[in-house]
Amino acid sequence: MFTGRPMTKTFPLRFLLAPVVIALLCVVIHLQPQWHNYLTLSENSLLAQPWRIFTTHLVHLNIQHLAMNLVALLLLAIIFRQQVQGRLLVNVMVISALFATIVPIAVSQEYLFVGLSGVLHGVVVFAGVTMTKQGNKIGFIVLAAVVVKLIFDMTLNSGYQDWLGAEVAYLCHLGGAIGGALAVPGLRRRPIDLVKKQS
Repeated sequence: MFTGRPMTKTFPLRFLLAPVVIALLCVVIHLQPQWHNYLTLSENSLLAQPWRIFTTHLVHLNIQHLAMNLVALLLLAIIFRQQVQGRLLVNVMVISALFATIVPIAVSQEYLFVGLSGVLHGVVVFAGVTMTKQGNKIGFIVLAAVVVKLIFDMTLNSGYQDWLGAEVAYLCHLGGAIGGALAVPGLRRRPIDLVKKQS
């Protein structure tokens, strides 16, 4: 029997589309080390090549660093799919990346950092704040966990250094968290395209 209504196809896992695309981009970049010099931060070319502010977070030190961040990205996309997904997720990550770069430069003139973890801190904070505004008390637990993680990064991160072969860029994590919090007022109502200027 035909109802006369057009068929609508649903894609139940579409909330994974954005994180999967980002993950694949990170993998491609990791497999092309000759690109890294054009994507990572450089004090001498930052103003002339501002894309580095964002692309440095797509570069990773090694396969362990890459795998850890991509697994975290996919898990966060699943856990917080009710709070942030699709274009909203991308916009939150863009804002978080901006602050994850600005804070280390402003505080300590640090330019040597790569990886997605600072941006992911912003995603978690955005989701946590959004949950609290929705009346979900779990949001407070999420935010408390981020605070504990930041304190750990600043004080007891030697284990990461042994495993990844580099110190944790805790100022990037702090900056990303700040960016995630600041993204809430502008993005929590509806996804917006940050590339398009508001008229």
